[in-house]
Amino acid sequence: MIAPLWAPVRGSTPGRRAQVGEVPLPQFTSQQWKLLLQQQGADQKRLHIDVRLSVDHGRVYNVTVLRGSDYPDIDMAIVNWIAANWKLASWFVGGEDYVISLDVDPALRQVVFRNT
Repeated sequence: MIAPLWAPVRGSTPGRRAQVGEVPLPQFTSQQWKLLLQQQGADQKRLHIDVRLSVDHGRVYNVTVLRGSDYPDIDMAIVNWIAANWKLASWFVGGEDYVISLDVDPALRQVVFRNT
C-alpha cells in the first residue's frame, strides 16, 4: 500500500503541512505475521510504534524506534523497511527528529499511519 506522507512546512503559517512524498507502508513476511500472532496468542490487539527519522533533500536516514510496540522483531522490521524503501521529494530539505506514528494490525495483516 502506498500512502501520502505529510510534514510541517517550516517558516510558514503554524500548522501548515505539505505532502513530501508517497511511501510504501511497511510489509511483513508471512513468517513475521505468524510469529507475531503466536506471540500475541488470543489477545490480538493493534500495536503502536513511533519511529524517529531524519531527512536530507528527500533522503531518509537515521531511522530509529522512539517508542516501541513491545515486539522488538516487529519494531526492527519496520525500521529496516523504512530505511530501505522510503524516498521523499528531493525538494524537501527536511531536518532531524521527525516522528512517524504507525499502527500494526495483526488481524488485518497491515501496517498503517496512526489515525488513518
